[in-house]
Amino acid sequence: MRKDLNQWLAELEKIHPLAMDFKLERIQKVFQQLNVLPIAPFVITVAGTNGKGSTTNTIASICQSASVSVGLYTSPHMHRFNERIQINGIEASDEEIIEAFEAIQIARGEITLTYFEFATLAAFYLFHKHKIDIAVLEVGLGGRLDATNIVDADLSVITPIDLDHTNLLGNTITEIAFEKAGIIKPNALAISAENAPNISIIEQAQKNHASLLHAGKDFQYHKVDESSWQYHYQDHTFTFPMPKLQGDHQLQNAAAAITALFNSPMKDQLTESIIAHGLLNTQLKGRFEKVIHNHCEFYFDVTHNPQGAAILHNLLKPYRAKGQKIIAVLGMLKDKDAANLASALKNDIDGWVLASLEGDRGQTAEHLKERIEPFLNHNHIVLTENSVASACQKALSLKQNDDIILVFGSFHTVSEGLDWINQR
Repeated sequence: MRKDLNQWLAELEKIHPLAMDFKLERIQKVFQQLNVLPIAPFVITVAGTNGKGSTTNTIASICQSASVSVGLYTSPHMHRFNERIQINGIEASDEEIIEAFEAIQIARGEITLTYFEFATLAAFYLFHKHKIDIAVLEVGLGGRLDATNIVDADLSVITPIDLDHTNLLGNTITEIAFEKAGIIKPNALAISAENAPNISIIEQAQKNHASLLHAGKDFQYHKVDESSWQYHYQDHTFTFPMPKLQGDHQLQNAAAAITALFNSPMKDQLTESIIAHGLLNTQLKGRFEKVIHNHCEFYFDVTHNPQGAAILHNLLKPYRAKGQKIIAVLGMLKDKDAANLASALKNDIDGWVLASLEGDRGQTAEHLKERIEPFLNHNHIVLTENSVASACQKALSLKQNDDIILVFGSFHTVSEGLDWINQR
């Protein structure tokens, strides 16, 4: 009897003994057997600590605005596995994903693959099947040894880098940047969203004779007012409405995305109106996403590192300026820097409801409390709950007047929080 998608996903978690195994030889062999090269005539790979999802989704949205066929591969998913693989903005169907899994199963023989490696090959299989024009790949973790890196990208984008996954990628920004820069291919093009690329990125580009463009030097952008911003690259100067994705930091992601497409085969199709349409239609869950529930404003954000906390601090400023209080629902994985994140936001948040997260990487609310309480203001209320759902319910019961509730700290936290609201 043929397995359904849920059965397949359950099986994928058992095939390989490790959840993560950064050795590309196995997936490369299966990829060759699968015979799906090229996955697209032009491939853009995006790595970085923060902004990967925003950048990849912005690139794909602008492609759709220009009627260019685009495949988008991202991770992790928020609610359904299908979210990871999109063709022209439409999630892959269960049937197509199962078809891809069955083909991979035959191609792998006795070779074991991780869940993420299966997902990556499924995306490549479907991109090849649909004969898309441009493939946009979001790196899962790091870059150099990530499964997405078995494909030679024509263009690499590296978004802002911060300390994250230090147990796997290194303890310094330079060490982490070295892993991210591993997506830069020989004689290709690389784009840095940051004004001052880390030395590891510069050295990798030089080593591979790859051209490196970076913000501030090769392309510029600035906010004009609350509703518009300006972008300049070569002989192009455009004024755009602010992106649909919230926050001034999204200009950095958008500028890198636009520059990438000006160096792609669709460059001649890019007009001010097409780009603006793409920016206004970019959708991405969990990026300061606003949801109204029981007359209360909930904001959901996947921020989980100090750089993301600084961005979140700026996003919360208007609410603080109006005197609104902020109640936080926080759930974090145990390998994240909870202390620095909480310290960065202690003056923005008035009360904390900590949530336990399940799974091998999850941590209890009590353990999270031990980690962050020493870094909070002494007058802060810190409560613990055994789930994100119960934490959201508790936060709602604490709300007064025009208080807002911020649910953040992990994709798991945001996903469970949104599920809680959707069920109501």
